[in-house]
Amino acid sequence: MNKTKWKELKKKGSTHYKTLDVEPIDFYVSLGIFKQFAEANIIKYAARYVTKSEPKDMDKIIHYAELLKAYME
Repeated sequence: MNKTKWKELKKKGSTHYKTLDVEPIDFYVSLGIFKQFAEANIIKYAARYVTKSEPKDMDKIIHYAELLKAYME
């Protein structure tokens, strides 16, 4: 994992997850299921974009893809 890039990308995530001591995404990493979680979210937001065409969904796809890349490095 590219920890420097990971921390930088996590700062860009939704603020409502930053109210806890540990973000939910950290649990996915510790459980070894982050890759599947990120892939599922990319699929979810891509499917939603087809019907809603909201630019924020594309932003979320990019964000999860960047997190996944940093995780895999």
